[in-house]
Amino acid sequence: MIEKKPGPLYDVTVVDFTWVLAGPHASKTLADMGANVIKIEQYKAGANERWLPLRVTHDGVTQSSYSINNNRGKKSVCVNLKNAKGMEIVKELIKKSDLVLENFAPGVMDRLGLDYESCKELKEDIIYCSISCFGHWGPYSHKPGYDMIAQGASGWTAQSDPEIIAPVSIGDTTAAMHAVSAMLAALHYREKTGKGQNIDISMMDCLFSLHENTLPWYTISEAIGNPVDPMKIGRHHPGYAPYGIYKGKDGSIAIACLTENRWQPLLDIMGPEFEWLRTDPRAKDVSTRCCTDNAPMIHENLEKWIMSLPSVEEAEKLLDKAGVPSLRVRGLVELATVDPQVKAREMMPKINQPFIGPMMMYGSPLKMTESPCGIRNYAPLLGENNREVLKEELGHSDEYIDTLYKEDVLYHEEGVDRLPEELKKIEQ
Repeated sequence: MIEKKPGPLYDVTVVDFTWVLAGPHASKTLADMGANVIKIEQYKAGANERWLPLRVTHDGVTQSSYSINNNRGKKSVCVNLKNAKGMEIVKELIKKSDLVLENFAPGVMDRLGLDYESCKELKEDIIYCSISCFGHWGPYSHKPGYDMIAQGASGWTAQSDPEIIAPVSIGDTTAAMHAVSAMLAALHYREKTGKGQNIDISMMDCLFSLHENTLPWYTISEAIGNPVDPMKIGRHHPGYAPYGIYKGKDGSIAIACLTENRWQPLLDIMGPEFEWLRTDPRAKDVSTRCCTDNAPMIHENLEKWIMSLPSVEEAEKLLDKAGVPSLRVRGLVELATVDPQVKAREMMPKINQPFIGPMMMYGSPLKMTESPCGIRNYAPLLGENNREVLKEELGHSDEYIDTLYKEDVLYHEEGVDRLPEELKKIEQ
């Protein structure tokens, strides 16, 4: 356990039925906030994340980077839900919990008898949150879906030029954060009214709601009878300028200059070759530069200037001095290992993961002074917390827990038996 002041959700217990990313990312955020997150994992196999790359075997124990990233700070209970005693354990936990979180396809929890109405019978004020690709109603709701499907369904793929899969799972992570927001709101509502509720989060809904200005361009123009089709976006924004990723001799740099007070200093450092931009009518003010007719010309000339410099580092120095928002594009390894901002914000601390040793993990982006958020423990091995949870949360005896193991109700991986010795080594 990592010593840290109690988080804002120190008194909240979550029964977590999630897998892959959308659900686990949401419950990880709750765990970072101090919630007691009890992850229910598939009997013997464990959650799907444990089988995703990169899997490494070290000191005789196989672990997945995907699982470690998404499940640090949680408790793992590996229970056989096909066994009546296993289902009873889960129901006992729900009775003592505040939140139930799941992100299976619609219908799965119903078939298990763990849907919202069933959980509400167990605990009247339960807050139950479901995350899925399309939500639990609507003509697409029956369709299975992953992050990439949500990207295509929501218009994100169609907005890119060329059409690509986003380099991060934006559907999963965006839905996760919307789910966290909804669960926090539901906890506040329950505190005021005593009532729980059912929350339905659709990845498609969340992504669709985030189209910043391309779709609003259409909605406002359509309202006056002169619709403008939403534009596609590549390295350079088609309607904002300067606003894009500009190539240099040795890399790329991001530049955003959408105010007049920064446009003039930008022209100052670009030098005599580009002085004509001060008087060109296509660049006379922000509104004129930020339109589909003129933005490409601005992009072309700004990139020409960047390419004339010896390096993008030189461009960044000049732009910084002029007060123009910019930053050389960083790579992931650079960010994780040497970037001073990541280090200062504690966004990549080293945490002792059993059987691996100190490894870098994402810190929490939620910075709070009185109830800090962040990593509270390593990622558990499969079934590591069976005994702890059944004793401390449910009051069962060691003898009864031993019986559950014999009856194939509980399971833990072999590494759990070696954990006490491993944790002693870490403490030393």
